[in-house]
Amino acid sequence: MTSVQMSLPFYSRDLADIDTILGRAIAAGDPLIASEYGNSISKAITLRGVALAKLFFGMRDNWELFRTSGIEEDFPDFVDAHMLVKGKTAIKYANMYEAVFVTANISPAIRKQLFYKPVESLLLLTAAVREGSLDDEQLADVVILDHKGVRDVVRKSRGDATSSKTHIYARLVQREHTVYRKGTIVAFDGEGHSEAVGYLLLEAHTEHGRKYVERAKNILGLEDIR
Repeated sequence: MTSVQMSLPFYSRDLADIDTILGRAIAAGDPLIASEYGNSISKAITLRGVALAKLFFGMRDNWELFRTSGIEEDFPDFVDAHMLVKGKTAIKYANMYEAVFVTANISPAIRKQLFYKPVESLLLLTAAVREGSLDDEQLADVVILDHKGVRDVVRKSRGDATSSKTHIYARLVQREHTVYRKGTIVAFDGEGHSEAVGYLLLEAHTEHGRKYVERAKNILGLEDIR
């Protein structure tokens, strides 16, 4: 990519470059193509974090295809090894992009405006839009509010769900664990208590099966228990 392209205003790019890079990486079976581009995004002040979020979502959503090409690492481990951000951060970015820009029922006009929000503010929306807690009127407010204002809207819409003591989340055991068997979905509360609440068969044998498992993990926002 030329320096002229990198200096273009973010809105004029419309994230088209991300689709092109992901297409090249998938066609070649080489996620390094995407990671190297992601590193260039990380260094470019003129680009906003939503571009990285889209890249991470696209990489994660197609990770099983990279596995069939010989990549043995899990997605977050690959990011840790080859990119300028942490794997956990990449997962948060991917979860946000999927929730806000892929699966949520948000009007196209508001979604387009959300592209220009700082990623730190967009990350506050992940759980709220997954739950359907924010309507279009509230999201229209989010478009023009600063980070504190966005946080206040989310807190008001979700009530006590944003409290650290009442926060509930889940993790997926993706490798051998001393307490839970591989594939167990474990729920946690804000005080560290845990309980097995389900099981996901991770050893799918077909490509469509593996793809569905990855999609289920993405939709549920499950991160790995290490």
